[in-house]
Amino acid sequence: MAHDTVLLVNPNRMRPPIGPVALDYLAAALTASGYEPVLCDLTFADDWQSTLARAIHDAQPAAVGITIRNLDDAYFASQDFVLEQTADVIRRATALSDAPVVLGGVGFSIAPGPILEYTGAHYGIAGEGERAFPDLLACLAAGGEPHEVPGAVFRSRDNGIVCVPPVPCNLAALAPSARRFADNARYFDEGGQAGIETKRGCDRPCVYCVDPVSKGRTMRVRPPEDVAAEFRALLDLGIDAVHLCDSEFNLPPAHAHAVCEALVRSGVAGSMRWYAYASPTPFDGDLARAMAGAGCVGINFGVDHADAAMLERLGRSHRADDNRRTAEACRDAGLAVMFDLLFGSPGETPDSIARAIESIRGLPVDRVGLSCGVRVYPGTPLAASIRAQGPIAGNPNLYGTVTGNEDLLRPVFYVDGAVGEDIHRLVWALAGDDPRFLAANPDEADRNYNYNDNSALSQAIRSGARGAYWDILRKLDG
Repeated sequence: MAHDTVLLVNPNRMRPPIGPVALDYLAAALTASGYEPVLCDLTFADDWQSTLARAIHDAQPAAVGITIRNLDDAYFASQDFVLEQTADVIRRATALSDAPVVLGGVGFSIAPGPILEYTGAHYGIAGEGERAFPDLLACLAAGGEPHEVPGAVFRSRDNGIVCVPPVPCNLAALAPSARRFADNARYFDEGGQAGIETKRGCDRPCVYCVDPVSKGRTMRVRPPEDVAAEFRALLDLGIDAVHLCDSEFNLPPAHAHAVCEALVRSGVAGSMRWYAYASPTPFDGDLARAMAGAGCVGINFGVDHADAAMLERLGRSHRADDNRRTAEACRDAGLAVMFDLLFGSPGETPDSIARAIESIRGLPVDRVGLSCGVRVYPGTPLAASIRAQGPIAGNPNLYGTVTGNEDLLRPVFYVDGAVGEDIHRLVWALAGDDPRFLAANPDEADRNYNYNDNSALSQAIRSGARGAYWDILRKLDG
């Protein structure tokens, strides 16, 4: 029935295309609550405006839900403000329909109030939407304001924009997704991978990271059998390369082991290649072997640094020796490894960067990502410390949109004054001719670390490459 229809819009047009995992999960929850979800996927649209208009006309929805995955591409070298294009979609939807336009997604949850204001949407859901979105729809149908809906963001008649604190969901109680709402087979063909969550949330104290802000600080795990069933659902669609969406797969370690065991029991371990993000600690040879036995072929570790003082400032608990032990455990298990480094944060110097690069250079890792400049996201400890220094427009360590951007929606990057805006040249000179090092350097397109609109990556996927993007680029080099 038309009044039960909810149009879910994916506005993400970044390339290579990444499937909207959140909409698959949300569609299952809406169906379980008695609604009929309909997808409008603008990723593949030649003319997004006419595609959106046609979808709204055909669905006559009771509400339009729009997911926001990214605010920007998070690279100092490019500073692509993705939210600007997404806002065009949102404003067009509000003009085309009288139905409430509701925002959600991890990108929206970074700064829900400012994003609602910037885009002009009617409502939003900060945090998980599987429970909150149906509750919001029921509240609106009854003519009320959603003050009791966890995570609801709205313009109150009395108090301006209201952000109700989100409440974490019990992931075991959520409706399972068959992964057939979005065209995941096409995303696999054109994007080279699919995504799965095994948990949500992160309780790590990293000063720069927005995951605890957008996904919550309470870690919630999915039943391992549910994860294995979702792997099977994707495999049945012909998808045999998956990247886990977890912030850190190995936290907590017991759940990581349980997921690996469930994948082996289910029989998908020998047919599915998968990748994960992980923390360098706690990680050991037992977990590396368990992951490899369950089908994992590569891990991206956000090690951030190898200088002890910088790791301390970044809020990390591991040290350079842990980096070595982790890399060696993966090598012994036959897992490909990428280490991500983050340079430029408060306290950084040319010497600390040089020490980190030389430390990592001696490790058995396959690729090393060199991020230059730290994106300052609202709600993080880094943002709080920078705000304490005064207006961002007067801070000499900040680059990007530093005026008229106190909410930090537009890209702003911190580079310590001891390093300065020549950080790309410094890092690249220190990396030298080691082909394992990748950087978002606009002067070195053939060793480009920015996956957004990466022509070499896109061509490789068109030629049949599948897997994590760093691993695809690694294999291009032979």
